[in-house]
Amino acid sequence: MSQLITLFLAVLLTGCIGPIDDHSVQVDLNTQTVERSYALCKSTVDSTPEAMRLSEYFVLGKNRESYYLEKIANESYATDEQISDIRSYHDNLSLCRDKAVESLQTFIASYARLVSDYFSKDDEITAGVVNKKITIGDANRKVTESEYQFSLKEYDLKNVTNQ
Repeated sequence: MSQLITLFLAVLLTGCIGPIDDHSVQVDLNTQTVERSYALCKSTVDSTPEAMRLSEYFVLGKNRESYYLEKIANESYATDEQISDIRSYHDNLSLCRDKAVESLQTFIASYARLVSDYFSKDDEITAGVVNKKITIGDANRKVTESEYQFSLKEYDLKNVTNQ
């Protein structure tokens, strides 16, 4: 009798789950592949000498959590050496970003736009630091806020896409 009830519940629950959308599964796999490729590319860029020097002051890469409070409280402007490192780091990172957006564009344009907008916001922050319009601490706070806003929008978009 117990096996019959278990079988009945399994059949009943299977009917409640609904069909799996092959397209949304494929989109998820594609975005995961692009995200992994981007993460690998960014990890390589984050391992450069420029990135290692910048990570002492800026919220980025592997050392983003190290001394976070000091980084967001830093009210100094970037030095000429830091600006040179920022330009080099940004040029290298742009290659990763461009490839990711291009790849996303081929199968989910709305997500590609979201990622592109996020990268553009980061570029604005970078320009502010390079042009000494914002301090290092301002940049770190803006980057953190931008990442948070992106994660909220990404979550919403992925939930809408998967419904």
